[in-house]
Order: sequence, then structure tokens, then C-alpha cells
Amino acid sequence: MALTKGMLLSYSDPLLGLVPVIVSFQYNPVNVTRVLTGPAAASAGAAAQPARETYALKLELDATDGLEKEGAITMAFGIGPRLAAIEMLMQPVGGQVLPRIPGASKGTAIPAGRLPLTLFVWGPGRITPVTLKSLTIQETAFDSALNPVHATADLGLTVLLKAELPKDDRLARLAADFYQGLREVKAVLQLPQMSELGG
Repeated sequence: MALTKGMLLSYSDPLLGLVPVIVSFQYNPVNVTRVLTGPAAASAGAAAQPARETYALKLELDATDGLEKEGAITMAFGIGPRLAAIEMLMQPVGGQVLPRIPGASKGTAIPAGRLPLTLFVWGPGRITPVTLKSLTIQETAFDSALNPVHATADLGLTVLLKAELPKDDRLARLAADFYQGLREVKAVLQLPQMSELGG
């Protein structure tokens, strides 16, 4: 069975669901840390808010395979393009270089000040809209032109609640519903699972 790789993907058009940036993990991180933080106490008459969930993970990127295959992009830039793709998840790109590329679709322009919507995909059961809140890149090896050829990237992701998503973004809202719905289903399954685990 082939190993499922995690990924981050972003798209700029919530109606068409275009995916101009796909960051498939070269190596799945060894550890994924999740933190759920309870909301502040609700005031009288106010509805309770869902817990806030964050992810922390470390990605490793290495150019060895691309260099051995003499891949043109890797030879020219090392792993720079992959690092840039991750960095762009934190940048509003509308009106910058990409929309001016000849032949680029008009649908790839992100409204000014708006970040691309990002989905964190960790297997078929965990697909959720997130924002990339923090990114620390440590470049640890370079080629002769000082392009990075090995690096680690520490990512901090915040899971977006459905109420925080644009109303016209059906894909993200469906992902948010599925993510929470599957959590509820799994919580029910823990009762029969107790016999499997000897509890």
C-alpha cells in the first residue's frame, strides 16, 4: 500500500475551487502536535463557542533526489521554490506578479488584502481549512550559488471555524463541516472500541 502524504493546498477562487498552490509533503512529519483551547466563558444568553484548535508540525525538505536526476528547477534553485510555495500561504498575492503572467487565468487573482484559502490535508479523515499563523525556516545546506538544498520548516496552523469562512466558499465550509462531523462520529465509536482496547 502506498504511503499517503500530507499536504497543504490553497486556492484563490472560492467558486471555482482553483488550486494554484499544492505543497505535498516530501516526507511526512514524524510528530504532529494538536492543541485545543477552550473558549472564554460565554456571557449570559450567549451561545458557547467551539474550542480553538491549532496544529504544529515540522517539515523536512531535501534536494538530493532532484539533484541526482539533474532536474532543471532543482539545479537552478535548490528547494527554494518549495519554500516559497509555503511562504505564499501567508501572503496576499492579488495584484502581484502572478496575475500579470501571460496566459494566467483571471480567476487566479486574489482580492487585495485577502489571503488564499488553505486546506490542511492529513489523510482522508482530516481535511480542514486553516490559516498558517507561524512559519520558521531553518536552511541547513546550500549549493554553490547559495540556494538552499536542505531545510526544515516549523509550521503553526490554526483551524478555521465555519463562522470564520467566506459565505461563498462552499468547498471550505464543506471541509469544516466534515472535519467536525467526523470528530463527533469517532467520539461515538470510542464506546465499542473500549472492548478492543481492553478498557
